[in-house]
Amino acid sequence: MDTRIALPELMYLSPTTREKAVVIAQELLRANNISPREAVSKAILIAKNWAVKNVNRNVWKKLKSFEKEMI
Repeated sequence: MDTRIALPELMYLSPTTREKAVVIAQELLRANNISPREAVSKAILIAKNWAVKNVNRNVWKKLKSFEKEMI
């Protein structure tokens, strides 16, 4: 599978999340017997969840560091 997939959902992702989605889609295609479109849709959902968790983790760490500085 290649990164030139003409799906509008991929265009709205950040470059890092898009790259992660493409890698996940490739793994899904190798591991499961699903269509490429289903693999990309599922990969996009997984990558979006990863991105949200990553942002939340970074925000939490920053808040903790501010808390330590204030003490």
